[in-house]
Amino acid sequence: MTTYLTIDDGLKRSLGYLPDDDALDFSDEERMKATLKGAENYVQGAIGDDADESFYKTESVFELYKLAVNAIAANWFLHPTSAVSSTTAKQIIGQLRGAYDETKVVNDDGTTTDMGPTE
Repeated sequence: MTTYLTIDDGLKRSLGYLPDDDALDFSDEERMKATLKGAENYVQGAIGDDADESFYKTESVFELYKLAVNAIAANWFLHPTSAVSSTTAKQIIGQLRGAYDETKVVNDDGTTTDMGPTE
């Protein structure tokens, strides 16, 4: 799976840090990166493993994707042993699944054909 976000794309802010915050040390940033990558994998897997970059980079999708990933990553970062996906993140993933499904056409034989992202 591909990663599209960095910790400066909202994760630091959602955790209460500024981009160049002196309170962050190397291990905090590495943990944020790992958590963000895991959250991106989780969201992409929940939407559809075969979705490509053009879907995630679509303007109407990218902001929702970023919001869901950052919500999950922040929750996992703050509660590493007990975190579950938030209801908000689950709802956003549901919206993204619907948007992804709209990019597919089901053929008579049950296979799908990619129509491309909708703006």
